[in-house]
Amino acid sequence: MENKKVVMNDEMMDKVTGGTILPYMVKPGDTLEAIAKKYNVTVEQLVKWNHLDDGTTIFRVGQTLKVKF
Repeated sequence: MENKKVVMNDEMMDKVTGGTILPYMVKPGDTLEAIAKKYNVTVEQLVKWNHLDDGTTIFRVGQTLKVKF
C-alpha cells in the first residue's frame, strides 16, 4: 500500500474540530517554504493562520508561528 501525504486546504481545516495548533519557534535560516514543507501545509496556510500580510513577510528568529494539523 502506498503512503500518500494529504495537504488540507483551508475549507477542510475550517471543518476540523479538536485540531491541533503547534507553536513553531522560528530558527535562523528558516523560510516559510521550509516550515510549510516540514509540516505538510502550504505557505498560504501559514500566512493565513499567522495573519502575515503576504508570503514575503519577514519574520524574526524567536518569533512563534502557528501551524495547524
